[in-house]
Amino acid sequence: MKEKIERFARGEFEYDLPALKLSLEEIVINVEAGKQYEGSFTIGNSANRVMKGLLYSSSRLLTFNQTAFAGKEINIIYRFDATYLKPSDIIQGKVVIISDCGEITVPFTAHVEASAISTSIGKIKNLSEFANLARMDWTEAKKVFRSEDFEKIILKNEEKYHVIYRNLLKSISTSQALEEFLIAVNKKSRINLYIDKTHLEYDVYGEDILDKLILSKDHWGYAEIRVSTDAPFILLEQKFLWSDRFIGNNHNITFSVMADRLKPGINYGHIWIKTVYQTITVEVYCKNHNESLNHGSELKNRKKLVYDFTRNYLDFRLERINKTRYIQKIKDLIPDLDTDKEGTIIKLIRTHAAILSDDRQTAALLLEELGKEEAYIRRKSGFEYCAYLYLVALYKKDEDTVRNATEIISRYYFRDNFNWRILWFLLFTDRRYERNKYYKITDIKEQYEAGCRSPILYYEALCAYNEEPYLLRELTDFEIQVINYGIKNNSLNKELAFQFTYLAGRLKYFNPIVYRGLTRLYDMYETEEILSAICSLLIKGYKRERKYFEWFKRGVNANLRITQLYEYFMYSVDEDCMDPLPESLLIYFAYNNRLNDKKKAYLFANIIINKHENEYIYQIYYKEIEEFVKEQLEDQNISPHLAVIYMEFISKPELLDYYVKYLPGVMFTQELHCDNPNIISAVVVHKELDEALTIHLTEGKALIQLYTGDAHIFLIDTFGNRYVVSIDYSLRPLLNPENFMDIAADYENHTGLLLYLLDHYRANRIVNEEAIKIRKQALSIPGLKEKYYIDCLLTIIDYYYENYDEEHLETYLMKLDLSKVKESGRLKYLEYMVIRGYYDKALEALMYFGTEGISVQRLLKLCSGWITNSGLDEKEDLLLYLCYYIYSQNKYDESILNYLVKYYIGSVYDMLDLWHTAKGFGIDTRILEERLLAQILFTEADIDDKYEVFLEYYKDVTNHLLVKAFLTYCAYKYLVHDQPICGDIIPIIRRELNYEENNITLLAWLKYNSENTMLSENDIVFISYHIDRFERQGTVFPFFKKYCDTIKLPERITDRYYVEYRTDPKKQVFIHYRMKNKAGGEYHTERMPNVFLGIHIKEFILFYNESLEYYITEELTDQVNETDIRQLSFTNNLDLNEDTKYNRINKMLKALDKREDEILLDMMEEYIIYEYIINECYEPLP
Repeated sequence: MKEKIERFARGEFEYDLPALKLSLEEIVINVEAGKQYEGSFTIGNSANRVMKGLLYSSSRLLTFNQTAFAGKEINIIYRFDATYLKPSDIIQGKVVIISDCGEITVPFTAHVEASAISTSIGKIKNLSEFANLARMDWTEAKKVFRSEDFEKIILKNEEKYHVIYRNLLKSISTSQALEEFLIAVNKKSRINLYIDKTHLEYDVYGEDILDKLILSKDHWGYAEIRVSTDAPFILLEQKFLWSDRFIGNNHNITFSVMADRLKPGINYGHIWIKTVYQTITVEVYCKNHNESLNHGSELKNRKKLVYDFTRNYLDFRLERINKTRYIQKIKDLIPDLDTDKEGTIIKLIRTHAAILSDDRQTAALLLEELGKEEAYIRRKSGFEYCAYLYLVALYKKDEDTVRNATEIISRYYFRDNFNWRILWFLLFTDRRYERNKYYKITDIKEQYEAGCRSPILYYEALCAYNEEPYLLRELTDFEIQVINYGIKNNSLNKELAFQFTYLAGRLKYFNPIVYRGLTRLYDMYETEEILSAICSLLIKGYKRERKYFEWFKRGVNANLRITQLYEYFMYSVDEDCMDPLPESLLIYFAYNNRLNDKKKAYLFANIIINKHENEYIYQIYYKEIEEFVKEQLEDQNISPHLAVIYMEFISKPELLDYYVKYLPGVMFTQELHCDNPNIISAVVVHKELDEALTIHLTEGKALIQLYTGDAHIFLIDTFGNRYVVSIDYSLRPLLNPENFMDIAADYENHTGLLLYLLDHYRANRIVNEEAIKIRKQALSIPGLKEKYYIDCLLTIIDYYYENYDEEHLETYLMKLDLSKVKESGRLKYLEYMVIRGYYDKALEALMYFGTEGISVQRLLKLCSGWITNSGLDEKEDLLLYLCYYIYSQNKYDESILNYLVKYYIGSVYDMLDLWHTAKGFGIDTRILEERLLAQILFTEADIDDKYEVFLEYYKDVTNHLLVKAFLTYCAYKYLVHDQPICGDIIPIIRRELNYEENNITLLAWLKYNSENTMLSENDIVFISYHIDRFERQGTVFPFFKKYCDTIKLPERITDRYYVEYRTDPKKQVFIHYRMKNKAGGEYHTERMPNVFLGIHIKEFILFYNESLEYYITEELTDQVNETDIRQLSFTNNLDLNEDTKYNRINKMLKALDKREDEILLDMMEEYIIYEYIINECYEPLP
């Protein structure tokens, strides 16, 4: 702007001001409430030249990416902010474009619509419509769910769901988060699955079987389904399913039964179908009929036959069956043997059966037959040969036969790698084993150590121990297995049982087999020795599980003297059981209590609960429990048992300080219990706090802190997904905070207690001094969410306002950010701020949420107060906007007008209107006049009132450059464009010319006064001087001739006729003329010189009765414009009395025209004489 004014002051002008060109005539905006709208338009000009300018908006809601611009064509991006507007609001205003190509106003209208999200099913704006989208297109719903607009638009009026939404978004699976959210907001139900079959049976004949299960669901939505099996012969087609893949409500789970993976016979397996909510089990039963597996079946049958023979033998030896039944069973099993492969074995078994049944005749025949085959048997199998010798010895029983058999069997035993079956023959033939059982046990133990686990040998060893219990001297693996075998089969005699008990008590480590054996022995004998061994063994094994408690309980009740018995009683006790503890245990721990804190808590809680049954014990423990309470409170520990203890001592004056200081840390604890095995942790979210707390579950339980009644609990599964309503859980408060309301707890240092009290006072709408104290303290809670901070602050402010406490009111009012207050309450607190004079705070708030909905009267009070308080020296854009808005509503005062006068910039017409108003108030408008005049010059606005403004400004002028530019501009328009000029500035031009030369204003002054007959002598001298100066410079204007009656003009001016043509100085101008009285003459063409700023002048000398016709062409590049033909003629109104050569010639021509011959001759004679004298007497100047 300054640059253009300087150019005007220098007399540099643009002949034609280019017209502004805009890409639109009006800005129409459709914007969603709470959002911003961005659009653009272009500014250009008709000359396509570089231009400069400024942009102003009448509304603070419409802003630009740039308020100043420069260029040939500028793209302006505008942004309309509807963040704080409501649906159906209509905002109207205008955009003022101020440029060096002129000024233009563009109206705008913004229609505020309800916020919505565009989707494939149309625009959605609430939860019901969103749920419909999820039902129609789950994938698109997920994108919307994750978008920033979801919370702003869909949950705009659902404040209670914001916490749920934000925390569910932290799930690993967006689909699961969306599913849970829809369930939480009651827009759908949880999906339940059903299967068509839960038991499957197949007969497999060597080929794979393909089958399917039909899985059904009962609702739409999302479920992640995992399919698994424990059977290697089941091949699943899919291991993961998603509910959106269902056709309708069904889905086929296809699987194959793989024949080559089946074991012979019956095969069992399961198929599990799991979601986080359900586990469906399908049992699979397969019978393999594959003939290629016959060999395996034979092997299996063979093993079974061996087992049956062994079982039959042991049943006989253990006296479970008698000899007759034993022999009959042998006979029943013999047919199952293969006669081809096992002929000798069959004969040996029959022989053995005959001997046992005292059928000596049959036995003799069989032995005779075997004797014939002795050589063959000896070569074939050492085992079978030894068996033959054993049977011979058993049959004959004489010493020689037995000794011979023993010797041969011994050789085979040592030669045949100590075959345990051969050893068994020796056990019954070698008399050494009868004489000394130690050898028998030693050889059997060697077999065990070599890997033999035959129950037949276990039994033989057991028999030896039963006969001589003292031989059981240690408990290695062998002895334990033998004794265990005996116990399981009820074959231990009492002496051996007690020997085993003695040795078990001396073990240094826990052995589960020994433990089981002892428990069975105790069931049989119930002696303190066995009970002591059991308890000692458990203690050595650090067995503290609940399943061992019964043994420790029995030990305590039996008053066993075992180290740490009482401790292990406490470690293993069911802590939910509060039956009175044994008195001996209580007395023990009264003097020797080394339990951990958890067990101490149980012990003390049990004592307290049962104190009425044993007051003596309660008194013994009282001091210890009291100290324990102090320690636990200091450490902020809590459990169900500690809760009992804390409640017991709550009323004790000596502990009051501890409760006041430490109780808030534990009083809000609740026990969470969730039976769902997929849940591993929980997140506790208090809507008042930014931070959430994650707690891991142990055996489905966790202790959590809940300070408010509406805190949210989010359960987290093994995959990191969150659940808020679809998975059941239970809560059990350990303490009831209401029981401690009478305790003046230290809430200043405890966030939880503050939240609890705050929630209590808010829920019950209690506003008293104590409630205000709590709210004031709550303001300093770390991580307190903004909404609750503002809620506390507003309650405090209202309280102090209503109770006329100005000091505190000011303190907390200064903390308030009005932009954070709900729209419904803003006006009240804005009024508080204005009343208290906090104009900066109020103005800062309006910068965010705007003035929409606020009465003009309130704004007037605010702005006027701010200006009065801060003065006019500080410019605030928002304040300036508000002041003009108030002014535009015809509600203003002097302070607002003063502020506008000093700072307002708008359209020329708006500024002019403000100027008129301010003048009416008698306000000094000089600074506004200067801005207004500068803008008029910059935009070249053609308004009549500009002279009035200038004349007022000139009275106390400060910017002489602006004055010069304005006068020069007006003079230029008057000279070149014939725009009327105000006569009141002509004297000012004259005055300014006394200080500085300015040909433009000078010529304008000369032109204006060329018809003035009331000129002063000074003016006449001034005119004469300057016209003469211009004439000498060769610059002559036609209006100079109008001064012929005022001053003596040079003959060059008076003798000439002038053709004047005004156009753009950039153009070339040519005049085409010919004398009119020369019919058919050709036009002469001459270039018309640019005499001054586009004023082209051509002078002609015309004599009496002469006339010429002409037309003018102007050229610019390839463009040529031509005027109509015009005429220039000699005029008779010239003063011919003046004695000039030109007049003498014209007089002669006039006499000739009138045929006055005598007069003509006289004038001709006189003309010749004058010319002669001049030529003779004068010479031209060198």
